[in-house]
Amino acid sequence: MGLMGRLAAALRGDQGKGNLGDTANPSSGLVSLFGGPQTAAGVQVSDASAMRVAAVYACVRVIAEDLAKLRPKLWRKLTNGGREEATDHPLHAILRRPNRHMNIVQLLLALGSAWGFRGNAIAVILRDDRGRPTGLWPVHPGSVTLYEAEDGTLFYAISRRTTLENAILRDVPIMVPDRDIMHVRGLTFDGIVGLSPLAQLREAIGISLASEQLSGAQMGNGANPGGVLKHPGRLGEEAAKRLRQSWNDRYVGAGNAGKTAILEEGMEYAPIGMTSVDLQFVEQRKLTIEEIASGFRVPLHMIGRMEKSAGNNSQEAGRRAYYDQTLMPMIEGFEAEFDTAFDLPDDLYVEFDVKRLLRADFKTRQEGHRTMYQSGALMPNEWRKEEGYNPTPAGDVFARALNTAYVDQDGAVVYVTPAGGNDPAAEPDTDQPGEDDEEGSDDDA
Repeated sequence: MGLMGRLAAALRGDQGKGNLGDTANPSSGLVSLFGGPQTAAGVQVSDASAMRVAAVYACVRVIAEDLAKLRPKLWRKLTNGGREEATDHPLHAILRRPNRHMNIVQLLLALGSAWGFRGNAIAVILRDDRGRPTGLWPVHPGSVTLYEAEDGTLFYAISRRTTLENAILRDVPIMVPDRDIMHVRGLTFDGIVGLSPLAQLREAIGISLASEQLSGAQMGNGANPGGVLKHPGRLGEEAAKRLRQSWNDRYVGAGNAGKTAILEEGMEYAPIGMTSVDLQFVEQRKLTIEEIASGFRVPLHMIGRMEKSAGNNSQEAGRRAYYDQTLMPMIEGFEAEFDTAFDLPDDLYVEFDVKRLLRADFKTRQEGHRTMYQSGALMPNEWRKEEGYNPTPAGDVFARALNTAYVDQDGAVVYVTPAGGNDPAAEPDTDQPGEDDEEGSDDDA
């Protein structure tokens, strides 16, 4: 649907369930066509203007890049409780190469950005002539309008934005049924459309935009709000115009800041208005950044604001909270949507490799491996493979601590491993005499 078609649909109220591109209310699409609604600060907040706010850009980038570095894999449950990669399912190939123009990292960057910024990550499931899934193509939430059918089926009306998207989706209908859509929702009230962080933080983003505009205007005027030149006599219109032009040419602008003004004929300069200190720009902008980071649930030190982090312990606590409260709900949502969108059977599931979050933290990673090895849960070769080293001939063994006590289901000790680590399961206990041995002893006697 073109611009005029979207405008006509907005004017007649034909919005279906909701336009996911709307920044204020999913049922109102008209205002989004003109840059978004105006905030109390007097500026309009749209996709483009919001992403020019450094804090917003940093938060969305952190969320999207952290999702993109966690490689999803398709697993099959085994009857013995283990698992193996399901390489025979079409989704396995899609998770490696979702389409001919993107790898999985680029796809997750696009979906993670949409999820973090708009609260909705949407991708079209590409299929072959037989209906088998062959790929995924991400679409901008702003180009999607959601409709409900009487039988409860959801349809996604996708407005093609580029020639490439037209070519990729040439066999996909304009009204795409929900069976051909992968839709990961963020915080939602109805389970259908996720709430947009852009809409919920619109006022804070508007304040930040207005502060940047006002600060930029001040810098353009030599970092002074303004002032007046007092002349002891009376100036005509032409003389006042020449004086103003001469003053602006010599002393206005960031390049002229700090220059000494030379006044003639008894003139005086008197500043008016408030200075940048009086306006408390620094404090206001810090508060706005904190509000935006809080809305995205991203720690300040992860977007370059170090003054709020007292030390390594504070940063580590913030990082753990970020992984637990921000990343994990998103990861769980993506894993569940892969299962639903591709109608996976009970023995197949998608899981993101969260261990990659520790890829840059060598010390913590090794401490975890060491704990698992010493407790008998990890073999040396598994450790080496995890770190990118080749296995060794003697590395397929488990370690076990000496003097380990074995207990039964009631907690009673049934065996204690002696020094040397003999395994009671591998070596039968020959120290306890049996009934036959007792009878033989009696006969001998």
